[in-house]
Amino acid sequence: RGNYVAVVCEREEQAINAARQLQTDWAPPTGAPFPASDDLFDYIRNATPTATSASDVTGDTAAALASAEQVIEADYEVPFQGHTAIGPAHALADPSDGQMTIYSNDMKSYGLRRGVAEFLNIPQEQVRVVYMDGPQVYGRTAADDVGFEAAFLAHELGRPVRMQWTRAEETAWDTKGPAYAFKLRGGLDSQGKVVALEYESRAVDYNHVNYNEPDTVLIAQLMGIRRETPDPGEAKNPANKYVIPNQRMTAQVISLPMIWETPLRTGNLRDPDGPQVTFAFESFIDELAASAGADPIQFRLDLLADSAEDDSFRRARSLATIQAAAEGFGWDTRPSPNPGLQQASGPIPTGRGIAYTFRNNTVVAVIAETEVNRDTGGVWVKRLVCAHDCGLAINPTGLSHTVECGMLHGLSRALWEEVQFDSAKPTSVDWVSHPSLRHSD
Repeated sequence: RGNYVAVVCEREEQAINAARQLQTDWAPPTGAPFPASDDLFDYIRNATPTATSASDVTGDTAAALASAEQVIEADYEVPFQGHTAIGPAHALADPSDGQMTIYSNDMKSYGLRRGVAEFLNIPQEQVRVVYMDGPQVYGRTAADDVGFEAAFLAHELGRPVRMQWTRAEETAWDTKGPAYAFKLRGGLDSQGKVVALEYESRAVDYNHVNYNEPDTVLIAQLMGIRRETPDPGEAKNPANKYVIPNQRMTAQVISLPMIWETPLRTGNLRDPDGPQVTFAFESFIDELAASAGADPIQFRLDLLADSAEDDSFRRARSLATIQAAAEGFGWDTRPSPNPGLQQASGPIPTGRGIAYTFRNNTVVAVIAETEVNRDTGGVWVKRLVCAHDCGLAINPTGLSHTVECGMLHGLSRALWEEVQFDSAKPTSVDWVSHPSLRHSD
């Protein structure tokens, strides 16, 4: 059907062997579907933005930077990242007795029901989705793509069909968290106070794929189904409550050359846009603190001291959370980097860093103690300390597990999980070409 080809057999190994023997005729696109990953950030910076997603201006940053004692600039890059579930996507669809029953671990069962009914042009009452535990539920992964595939094939054949992607299909074709390129500028006065900050981000997020949309799931794209207007996508500004008198924050969206029928599909990856934006913004706050000769934690506390409150932000909770992280870590108040670090003997110096953010009434501060091997370039995080305030904890044990796993997930994304590709296809297709955090890390 269009460019979608499926092989259905009685047994899994038969389907694999048959698919490998299948001969298909296809023509490559006239132009490169996307730049190779080594050229991605040059492309992002030079491309014409598709849209401005967010803009927030306070004061006059140009004038404040022109009169600042120091001006600091930095660029940051975050690659495409995938969900890379430990088990590839799978679903089972049974069309027996005039009822399409889909067994899936998609996180939005009712959305899958509505989407499949519309895709197959059958009443919703004839579609039932049974949630099953599985490794694919964490966000907008390939789970709903494979549910649609199983339902389509079962509908065509009139028999139950179990659809399972391979490891390479899962790693290459699941939706990606969008790549970002950032440029930040900040100005300090003679007392080391921040007088201006400019933040510019560009996210490759045009044609963002949402949940269970019958005209954007992978099988629909391969069949040639198109919506009139692709989702505009978005880039994010940071959740910023620092008191800086002159600020300009702009977030823009970039499109890749090939919008449809591409394995570089962007979608929500937990937490959507948060790790990219927080990494760049909080890293730059550290750059400002280092330039000011200030302790990074005290620098943040001073920036928050007079911040305004609203329905979602409470200054006292942020201050207390940062202070709790410092106490739990045993923070040594001093400027960073450590003045004695450059003179430290041996190939493996140790450093530290803090990041703070808030979202949806939750405040988080994390401190990392990190070793860097000067000879190999290897990075090892020795310790993470997190202070986390989401309000009343109904299940403290569950919350503790959630926070710990979130820290490990963030650490894995920071150190390992880059989706790489040439100008035609992803080259990250397995655990070797797309490594993840291991127990030894």
